[in-house]
Amino acid sequence: MGTRRILGIVVFAVLCSVSAWSQPELGECDQTVDEMAASQLPKALKNWRAKNYREAERYLKKAVDMDPNYADALYLLGDLYVKKGMIDKAEGLWLKLLEVCPEYMAEVKYYVGVILLENGEREQAIALFESFLKDPSRDRGYDKECRAALREARLKNDLLTNQVEFNPVPLRPLCTQEDEYLATISPDQQTIYFTRKAKEVNLKDGPAVRIKMVERFTKSTRNDNGSFGVGELMPSPFNESFNEGGPSITGDNCELYFTVCTDIKGYTNCDVYYCDRDAYGYWTTPRSVGDHINLRDAWESQPTVSANGDELYFVSNRKGGIGGLDIYKCTRLPNGRWSKPKNLGRDVNTRENEKTPFIHPDGQSLYIASNGIEGLGEYDLWMYQKETDSTWMPPENAGYPMNDNKNNIGLMVSLNGQNGYMASKKFKPLNGYDLFTFPLPERIKPQPVVLVTGRLLKDDLNPAEGVKLVLKNLSSGGMDTLGVNQATGNYARALAANDNEEFLLYLSHPNYAFSSVYITKMQADEYGVVESKIRALELGMDKSFAINDVVFGPGQAYLNAASVRALNAFATYLIKNPDMKIEIESHSSPSEGGDAKSISKERAKSVYNHLQSVGVPSSQITFKGYGASRPLVLKEGEEGSQQRISYRLR
Repeated sequence: MGTRRILGIVVFAVLCSVSAWSQPELGECDQTVDEMAASQLPKALKNWRAKNYREAERYLKKAVDMDPNYADALYLLGDLYVKKGMIDKAEGLWLKLLEVCPEYMAEVKYYVGVILLENGEREQAIALFESFLKDPSRDRGYDKECRAALREARLKNDLLTNQVEFNPVPLRPLCTQEDEYLATISPDQQTIYFTRKAKEVNLKDGPAVRIKMVERFTKSTRNDNGSFGVGELMPSPFNESFNEGGPSITGDNCELYFTVCTDIKGYTNCDVYYCDRDAYGYWTTPRSVGDHINLRDAWESQPTVSANGDELYFVSNRKGGIGGLDIYKCTRLPNGRWSKPKNLGRDVNTRENEKTPFIHPDGQSLYIASNGIEGLGEYDLWMYQKETDSTWMPPENAGYPMNDNKNNIGLMVSLNGQNGYMASKKFKPLNGYDLFTFPLPERIKPQPVVLVTGRLLKDDLNPAEGVKLVLKNLSSGGMDTLGVNQATGNYARALAANDNEEFLLYLSHPNYAFSSVYITKMQADEYGVVESKIRALELGMDKSFAINDVVFGPGQAYLNAASVRALNAFATYLIKNPDMKIEIESHSSPSEGGDAKSISKERAKSVYNHLQSVGVPSSQITFKGYGASRPLVLKEGEEGSQQRISYRLR
């Protein structure tokens, strides 16, 4: 609850303390009062009862002038000023009252505390709120509001005392003299999608040319030097008849969600739409996410989709919510559709408004703007962390001066959690809305995460149909399945990865050769992206297929940890395909000389023995060392020496 609303409550409470403009009850104060001052009070009360407030004010002023410490006069004159909306005048009188008679009336402590909080005197306000809540003579009907004000005062005191570093700079040359807003950055950090409001000339007007302002869906791609270009219009099917914006895109860059608004008999109705890429990489025609999400009598907007494409959040004012605008979530069903929306509940939504959600690629950190939580401004930026799939931990305020007494909305966060982005005009108001970036305050950084991306193609460079990838966490043993986009072959997975965690991504399908790649956070580029290279190589009797990450040092035949990890996954692949008979092939470098064939055989046998030890039947595998006589021809994208292991069907 913001201080302005609490201040309104104080005014209302004083107005209604007995009945509107009725003579209020006086407090108690053991003091000696100047006789002339005391004689003014009955005259003031007589005029008050007669509703002659102007005369009542005149007598009360005389009483205070004659005796500046007269408690009853200080209280009544302050009360009169509050009823007239002259809060600043009441503040000075009641502060003086608390100085000369601290226990005059408990409620005065609360009233003055709120006024002080509104004026930035937080520590004094906190002391008065705490004193009020400890006073046994207080009106307990104010306890709830006082506790809310106390929480707000403590929060503001903490935020304003412990400021965060916040140095926003515009994204140039993307920022122009036009307005840029409603933005999102792709999880791979390579593209920003946004709305640009620009002037457009209607040439059909003939001599009477008219200029109008139009909103255009735009994208900007990162240049080789790391900056973003000025941007270009999104191609068809965008920017045609839809009023669209507020996009969000999946980690594989294949599904784009955004808001489409249409005019229905003078009412602007907004819904969530999406489009995906076809086999040629073009965007398909935008279509609704479904009537179970987009309601005819409600407003759905500001979608944010998780990098893994398994969760969709959006804002709606539909009936049955908690506040005006609430945040809802859908989860991806096995058939690829979205579940029925579920309100995020009172962990996140308040009786006021929540909007501009952004789910970070870690899938755990949700950034929102809310005017329903005690904060610094009308709308503050907050970060929520998931506690379970359906509950959220208490939020973290983004901090001052990132939050201030203005509206603060639309925060998005980079994949590596180091930078934030937002559209605003408050930093350079004469320029209108621009997109800014800044180092993200430590208090609202998400979990460490990397994005594993790639494109799974066959030898003919077409996507491999029906193929999925398996991702194994070598640190915890957990397994996950990555879907591959059937139209493009793209895949992506955001991993909450610490520095010491290891993963193995591999292809396991009976029609394709086993292929794997070892992944750690340390392989990520400066943006937090790991690009993996796995090909869907169709099996054939005359082909050899390298087993990645199984390599040997010169003259060595023992299996290191990396080799064991890869072979364990390969063993799972063989066990799942018991009809597959293979020969393990070992290849060595000519530089190993006359012992090349011998050491090659030892290496092949080491692999053979390990596969047997983890459950592969001996009838399914044989081995042979070829030395340097049959060098392994590496496939495109594979790296390494000839001291490697491959296999072929037999």
